[in-house]
Amino acid sequence: MLSLIYAYLLHYVLHLPCFGLYKKAGKNPMHVFIPLVQDFTLMEIIGRKKSQAFWGLVPYINFLFGLTWTTDICNSYGKRSLWQHILGVFLGYIYFPIIGADNTTKYEGPAHLLAKEKKIKRSFAREWADAIIFAVVAATIIRTFVIEAYKIPTTSMEGSLLAGDFLFVSKLNYGARTPITPIAFPFAHHTMPFGLGKAYSKIIQLPYYRLPGFEKVERGDVVVFNYPGDALENPERPIDKRENYVKRCVAIAGDTLQIKDRQLYVDNVAQAHYKKMQFAYNIITNGNKMSAADFERANVRWYNQFMELRFDENGIPLRPVDELYNYYLSYLAQKDSMFVLLNNDQLASLKQSKAVKEIRPVTVEEFRQVIGDNYLEALFPQNHNVFAWNLDNFGPLIVPKKGWTVKLTKANLLLYAYTIKAYENQNLEIGQNFEAIIDGQKVDTYTFLQDYYWMMGDNRHNSADSRYWGFVPEDHIVGKPLFVWLSKDNFNSTFKSIHWDRMFRTVKHLCE
Repeated sequence: MLSLIYAYLLHYVLHLPCFGLYKKAGKNPMHVFIPLVQDFTLMEIIGRKKSQAFWGLVPYINFLFGLTWTTDICNSYGKRSLWQHILGVFLGYIYFPIIGADNTTKYEGPAHLLAKEKKIKRSFAREWADAIIFAVVAATIIRTFVIEAYKIPTTSMEGSLLAGDFLFVSKLNYGARTPITPIAFPFAHHTMPFGLGKAYSKIIQLPYYRLPGFEKVERGDVVVFNYPGDALENPERPIDKRENYVKRCVAIAGDTLQIKDRQLYVDNVAQAHYKKMQFAYNIITNGNKMSAADFERANVRWYNQFMELRFDENGIPLRPVDELYNYYLSYLAQKDSMFVLLNNDQLASLKQSKAVKEIRPVTVEEFRQVIGDNYLEALFPQNHNVFAWNLDNFGPLIVPKKGWTVKLTKANLLLYAYTIKAYENQNLEIGQNFEAIIDGQKVDTYTFLQDYYWMMGDNRHNSADSRYWGFVPEDHIVGKPLFVWLSKDNFNSTFKSIHWDRMFRTVKHLCE
């Protein structure tokens, strides 16, 4: 209920720039402050039926009607050029007060009626320009509030979701966020095409707000969210312009999470392994060489494994694309011992190979050899001296919940300090004796302001996830992926790279 009240209040506030316009049209300018009356008055000014005002109260639909009303406002005051319409559509909250204050601009009458009476015609070019503006704005609104296309860039969700899968992501399920940076280049995220700089302006930044959704994020949901690490790596980026990631939510606000010997526990209950979940194994041969057919039969994908392939500065393989797959399988077949990422079905298949002596989980020390010496220190909360955790043995820890009060001990400060500072925007300092200081005052407890989640990839040993950068705040949640509309290999631009069997498959089905 509070969310709906907020949404309608926002709708009414957006009328305020029309104060001067109401006065010029001979209407009482105080009407801009009166709910619904402001809408009726606007319909009179532009020559629309008063009944259309009720569409302004319907979330999402009101944005589409608003496009037409905006151009009608411009026309009613003689602003009929293409650029004047663009200013009205994209910067109306600045442009309309200017029109209202300009003594040379007069109210010419209800634009919608004048267009019919005078039979005003527009050129062919102008008709197309107006159509393009409407299409761009409408598509931007749909992309912002309803559904957005997203491409998976990495292998962290292998083999549930593949690198090169193109998803449609619903903004409605969890509730769409209103834009924090409303001034932005259409269809771009944070960077302009061709490296032309930022795709947004921070001149106007609105507070975070989420419209009501159909459901809450639950354990097991595959979720698209903004990368929390950007709060440290790119702090100048607003939340809605941070990188998009896709992972599985394995724990929600208030859960106690722990990993013991690769098994995930939530509130001390062992969580089921998803069918396609992958772990790292060390395959040791008995002296015989494995064949490429062994790996093909097990459906082992070449590009998600621990190996070094040579790429150029643009990420393109130096070897011909058509040779890469066979090259990789041949590489594996020549090894006496190898790291491979496998799900349970792949593991069972490779165990049938006559060349296999043993297949065992990769150890922590072996991970350090592969990933690097700083592997353990890179894990959340980046203090291995206090928290001797690794990918297979992690926690326990509690995922913060809105309204939850935590005692700020030394251990809890190490776990939650970054969250409090980066996502709760608190001026937190840690004293020499690990006492917590917020806004200059010592405190021994803290109450969280929003919910958090713990996200992990299904490719458990090749996934940058919450085990590295911690909790995901509720305000970073983007949406729920619905289905794959295209799937292709990242390193292959040919027609053969398309995975036809994955197209238009639901994410729920692929990630079971």
